[in-house]
Amino acid sequence: MPPNTGQQEANAIAKSVPAERYDRFVRLAQALFGAPMAALNLIGNDKQFTVSSVGFPKGEIPVEDSVCHVTVLEDQILEVRDLREDNRFAAIPAVVDAPRLRFYAGVPVRGQSGQNIGALCILDLAPRTLGPQQRQLLGDLGALLEYELTVQKEMDLVGQVQQLMLPASAPDIDGIEIAGRLHPAKEAGGDYFDWMVVDDPANGGKRLQVVLGDVMGKGLSASLFASEARAVMRGHAPFTDIGEAVARTFATTGRDFEANDRFSTLWVGRMDPITGTLDYVDAGHGLAIIVSKDRYRRLDQDYLPIGPLEDTWSMASDFLAEDELLIIMSDGLFDVVDDSFGELEARLRLVYDLKMSCRRIVDTLVTFAISQGATDDVTVLAIRRIAELDATTQGSAAGTT
Repeated sequence: MPPNTGQQEANAIAKSVPAERYDRFVRLAQALFGAPMAALNLIGNDKQFTVSSVGFPKGEIPVEDSVCHVTVLEDQILEVRDLREDNRFAAIPAVVDAPRLRFYAGVPVRGQSGQNIGALCILDLAPRTLGPQQRQLLGDLGALLEYELTVQKEMDLVGQVQQLMLPASAPDIDGIEIAGRLHPAKEAGGDYFDWMVVDDPANGGKRLQVVLGDVMGKGLSASLFASEARAVMRGHAPFTDIGEAVARTFATTGRDFEANDRFSTLWVGRMDPITGTLDYVDAGHGLAIIVSKDRYRRLDQDYLPIGPLEDTWSMASDFLAEDELLIIMSDGLFDVVDDSFGELEARLRLVYDLKMSCRRIVDTLVTFAISQGATDDVTVLAIRRIAELDATTQGSAAGTT
């Protein structure tokens, strides 16, 4: 028989969801009922997956050797005073051999599909019976666990959508190497980045525009504001200079940020790949740095973030030489160096290597932040001019997200 939707969902959750997300429910069940064992078992097509447990081994067993595979067929608690006295379970290995289970009580748990995908159960080595209030309590725990499963699935989908909105390939502009990576603290986060090629009417060429923003907070709500700010900036940028684009982004999103007590730091740069001229606006971000062999310099301005209060964002200019790196990051990386620009400078010098690709630089910095226990979203962009060009040269450079 082919697996049904619930079995497919159980298989997917068992293989992808960290068990610690559900450990507290299992620990609570074990403590409330004074049982030596409690477990969350998910029922796949041919296996039971014990994804979280107390006193009971995690892992997989054939579905026919489980009790929970019967529980998921019902919409109510299954309670068995003594498994030896029930013909459905008397011969299964866990009853006949170690741990020699006797008592079982399990509540079916539905997934987002609406079908039962597993059971939260308590187990004992001696026969026993639950009272009415205990059965109600077990049912309440099962309902809470169902809610957790549904929310978790929604958050996973939000995170997937957010990742799909990031640039998937290098911009179509010659002479630029670029890479970016976002590592959210949760399934989704408030960091966002973007890059695009815009026309330069004054000089008749093309410019690379890069954006990195950081919405206050983490999780689903922050990701919604990040998506809005990114989309608005992308909509305005091709038609104006970046100072005006930031001002228009504020005009469009400021009321939403104010109504929800949010703000977003924002760094926007626009570079000529031929001359290296770099115009930028820093709206409260402060974490864009040009790194060279002997020194580094910050590209920041004293402006407010995008949020409740209006500012007069205008461009500043700098220059990126061919032996320099432009690195833009979110404060998730800055936080793990004790808010010290001296330590950050030392860390950036470790990745300054003309032989090291921007992809590797980005991965090295993000991996470092993760290894240091970063609790905030971590985003890094790295940009390098790779060749001197004349105005007629066209092509593309490699870069991935």
